[in-house]
Amino acid sequence: MSRLPSLQKVLSTTKKTIFRFPLETLTAICGTIFSILLINENNSQSEYFYSKAIMSSSLCLVWFVSVSLFFRAKHKNNILRYLVSLAFGGLLTAFVFSFHERVSEIEMQQFFVLNLSLHLLVSFAGFLPRTYNQEEFWEFNKQLFLRILTAGLYSFVLYGGLSLAILAIDKLFKVEFDSKIYGYLFVTIVGLFNTIFFLSGVPETNSKEVPLVLKYPKGLKNFTQFVLLPLISIYLVILICYEAKIVFTLSLPFGWVSYLVLAFAIIGILSFLLVHPIANESGNLWMRTFNRWFYFLLIPLLVLLYWAILYRINLYGFTLLRYYVLLLSVWLSVVIFYFLLNKNPKIKFIPISMCLAGLFSIVGPQSADSVSKHSQLSRFENYLKESEGKKLTFEQEQELSSIVYLLYSNYGFEIMLPYADKKLDALYKKDKESGYSQIMEALGFKCRSEYDRKDNIRDSFYYYSYENNESAIIDIHGYDFIINIYKNNPFESKNAFVIGSKKYVIKTKEQDYGQDLLINGDVIPLKINDFISAEPKFDDDNSNSEIKIKQKVETSKYKVLLTYVHANGSIENNKKIPKNYQIKVMVGIKN
Repeated sequence: MSRLPSLQKVLSTTKKTIFRFPLETLTAICGTIFSILLINENNSQSEYFYSKAIMSSSLCLVWFVSVSLFFRAKHKNNILRYLVSLAFGGLLTAFVFSFHERVSEIEMQQFFVLNLSLHLLVSFAGFLPRTYNQEEFWEFNKQLFLRILTAGLYSFVLYGGLSLAILAIDKLFKVEFDSKIYGYLFVTIVGLFNTIFFLSGVPETNSKEVPLVLKYPKGLKNFTQFVLLPLISIYLVILICYEAKIVFTLSLPFGWVSYLVLAFAIIGILSFLLVHPIANESGNLWMRTFNRWFYFLLIPLLVLLYWAILYRINLYGFTLLRYYVLLLSVWLSVVIFYFLLNKNPKIKFIPISMCLAGLFSIVGPQSADSVSKHSQLSRFENYLKESEGKKLTFEQEQELSSIVYLLYSNYGFEIMLPYADKKLDALYKKDKESGYSQIMEALGFKCRSEYDRKDNIRDSFYYYSYENNESAIIDIHGYDFIINIYKNNPFESKNAFVIGSKKYVIKTKEQDYGQDLLINGDVIPLKINDFISAEPKFDDDNSNSEIKIKQKVETSKYKVLLTYVHANGSIENNKKIPKNYQIKVMVGIKN
């Protein structure tokens, strides 16, 4: 008898959540449907559409939650709330669908930053229309964070349990399920259950019936005081010692020191937020000391951060990564001086300022995309002007190759044409899909990858076979079927297929010499490692080559042709040791 009320409570809570967040629920349903369609889709055009629809749904969901929190805190009518939600939701959808058919790295970065900014908006949207209370703000975000963790745990356990149940039915009762059922189950739990479960626990920010009251978990206090703060202190000592070394030796900082400083600062700020409600209580000397001196100690590290990132930008210009490192450095400076100069600082300043910084970087002439693009185009143009009548050094060719690759992969061939003084026009007319190695050759330079070494003493190799048209039909005349094999990822056909009147089951097995190709139990050794090590074409500058490297294997029953798509690895004692590869394997069955 105890289960019925529990079920009624679940249904009642779900109904209440749906009525409280109707647009959010509808968006979660749409995102789940698009995810299921994507799993079941084989057409690339439809896949691109469904992927963008899922991205739009994720952005709109977070935006709708922020708007709902704002208007519910303001106690305004729902009509205006829905109008604002749908109007800006339409803009977010239009923004995502303005991306290229195949979303580029820069567009994916824009999506990620926008998604992060909207998530930050959720943390303070409900406190914008009302009088700010520091303890209530902290408690709201604590409950929000714990709800995210709880929803994730419940979803993980539910998916694991149901997946095992399906597997048990499959194995015990011989009930065959489509292998895609696990994907359907995953997106349904993540898209619907996880979302509604999370939304049901989102607290109100301006409710008289259920006010927000600060409840600081003892476990969080112990974790922060005895684990997190000591680790941060050790990290701080290491960075300050490294900075002292730079000052005394007058050496330049390593490029990756920027990431270390930023990681320390962000984790330190998170710790600062975690201990904020109890930092000044008696008996918390360690926390009080940290709270008082943390931002002062960040100042010398901030100098180191600016030194490292501005030095890199001066040498190599802006890229997306360097832009965001600099932007985070500026944001960190603003946060530091806000907390040092303000007598009564508000912790909501941290998520608000980071949210605004993220939105600042997405669109417009000051955006990461615009700044990095114009910086690299300027460097591209300067290289071409300086190289007139001169031969570039190995390092300059390597640097120019990286610029061309960055521009080509993110913006396409066309963007370089106005800056190349007609050197690329002939190649563009001949083949608009030319790779960046062909572009370098058309400019009169040799393409140099980051793996190349000036002294020709190589410790690694990298091969990639350039495909001029990914949708091209592959001629397998003389062979019966084709598969792709990868290192560390054995191939296994899910179902037997029929050639003539005979069924064949195909799989591969990793071996020391490469892989074994197993066809109905027949073993065909594919000695890939020895072939790669002995083949001199892998030693050439083939970072993006039209050279096709092929290997033939023949037995009494089968003939096999391996065409290498890409391969890379290390070189030890003049022997190439592959770490990754992709190979197209065509198999012909002898009569």
